Amino acid sequence: MSADDAWDDLSAALEHYTPGCSGLHLFSADSRTDEQREECAVICHPCPIRDLCHHYAVASKVDSGFWAGIDRATRGRGRPRTSTTDAGAVPTAPITQKEETS
Repeated sequence: MSADDAWDDLSAALEHYTPGCSGLHLFSADSRTDEQREECAVICHPCPIRDLCHHYAVASKVDSGFWAGIDRATRGRGRPRTSTTDAGAVPTAPITQKEETS
């Protein structure tokens, strides 16, 4: 799905539904504490348009804000921060160093 298509779907849903995150600065803040991420996740969890929000965030590669239960603020290698409710859901990959050949 393209970012434009995902936005069209989300925008159409927003014409008929106002999500709990609407107007809350916490969802667009530059950074959030663990407690704030948990608060955002609690608001996102029951939202009936969360899937549309997620599809848009993925399709458009958003790198800031809290979208569909995930803190999208980039960190380190540009990966989005996982919400506290999802933490540990995916194991981390081991870091290996490439051997030099001569």
